[in-house]
Amino acid sequence: MPLKLTLNRLAENLILESNTPFSSGDFEKTIREKWQQEIPISTLKRLKKKLFTHNYLIEKSTDDFLPIPVALQKIKNLSLSIRLNSFEINKKVFFPGHRLIPFISNEKKEPDLTFLCPEGNEVKKQKLPFLIEDIVPYYQYSSPIHFPDEIKINNRVLEKSSLLVMAWDITHFIHINQLKEGDFLCIKLIDYKKGVFQIQPCLKSEMHIARLKMRSLFVSMETILAKLCTKDSFCAAGLEKQLLCTLYHIDKSLLNIPAFSLVDFIESLTELEIIGCEDGGGKLVSGSKNHLNKSVCEEKPRVSKGVTGSLDKIFQDLKLAFNKDEFVSILYTIMGSDTYKLESVFNILFGGEGKIFNNQNQHEVFYKYLRKLLKKICLDLKQPESKAISALRDETVSIKLSLIEILRFLEKNEVGLKDLPQDLLDKIYDLDHFCRETLCRLADRSAIPNLKFIHDAKLAIKIILPHAAYLEEEVYSQLGFY
Repeated sequence: MPLKLTLNRLAENLILESNTPFSSGDFEKTIREKWQQEIPISTLKRLKKKLFTHNYLIEKSTDDFLPIPVALQKIKNLSLSIRLNSFEINKKVFFPGHRLIPFISNEKKEPDLTFLCPEGNEVKKQKLPFLIEDIVPYYQYSSPIHFPDEIKINNRVLEKSSLLVMAWDITHFIHINQLKEGDFLCIKLIDYKKGVFQIQPCLKSEMHIARLKMRSLFVSMETILAKLCTKDSFCAAGLEKQLLCTLYHIDKSLLNIPAFSLVDFIESLTELEIIGCEDGGGKLVSGSKNHLNKSVCEEKPRVSKGVTGSLDKIFQDLKLAFNKDEFVSILYTIMGSDTYKLESVFNILFGGEGKIFNNQNQHEVFYKYLRKLLKKICLDLKQPESKAISALRDETVSIKLSLIEILRFLEKNEVGLKDLPQDLLDKIYDLDHFCRETLCRLADRSAIPNLKFIHDAKLAIKIILPHAAYLEEEVYSQLGFY
């Protein structure tokens, strides 16, 4: 029996069947004509709101939308290039990862993709374990749905933990075409919805011939993107949609190249840069928009006004490297563990008791809030909690305290964050962003986080622990002023 047509189903069908660009006004008009019944204004607003985040649509200008198949129709003959490195050559496998952007659909998970030989036969694939540090670089810009999430923990040596990743066997390609490090696989899109691609081996000498054409394409793309990125909504769209929209607007003559490489394009950027999205993946923004938004990396003069309105407002006034929710999570950990001493942790957080407050009143009000908070935490700790949640909180608190200790160490040596190498700054920002997001979710013990959040956070923490250890080693031993 066919499903009854609902208003939501009608709207979804209109989106999926669209084969030309349209505006939100066009969308509303068509829905009214098709539905032939009165539709509440609030319902129409809700339906139109979905246009901005729908996987099938790209917002190309204010209230104007481009169906992804329309963009793909223009660039259907453009291949993507995957440069094979020594790791892939030695293992005789390849991992698509972010190198398939923008031709990988968010409707398909990576293990469900199909790659065909030039003869049409399917390339064999198999899930294999690889060290996290070897695999993560291939998925740096991938959206969460494409990022590998099956982890094989090595409890003895966490840094040796592995990710289970779908790998495609390229033994045949390497043998027949005598491929070496630096040679390419050109990937042609066959079916976007089904996730089907065809592979054509390509020697690096062939790709080298077209380097001037590629450079011309990259310059034109960045010029278009620089204009589009003046809109916040476009910056939030994600890398896949941004690039599809740009390639759709590009002069077709510029697309006459052997293949497009996401990695090469990112390396060519001068005015734009790529940053991480809050939900995972990457997005392009203007250089000036790459803010570190109130993270531990934010370096501002501590000019306190003596604000006392709430604990969170006091922390903001003092320009501390944590907010109230993070502070609560930290207290849950140190009060529920014999590992930490309260006084020592407070010295790390506040740089010494009473030294940073604007005046005695702010100092006293802070301790008034603190006493009330500690009483609540002591009562909460008497109630049982999932070991998975408490362990996740404890590990994240450990990383957060480590970051703040690094700040204190840098302050003591009169080194500013602006003086650090960019790669260390990036690591500090990534680690702190994870800590802030996780600790804020774990600050309320009465609200049980959903299983997906716990699963994703546990995976993430196993990945970032080696980076935290590397950061400490670099700051304390390698910067040259210790």
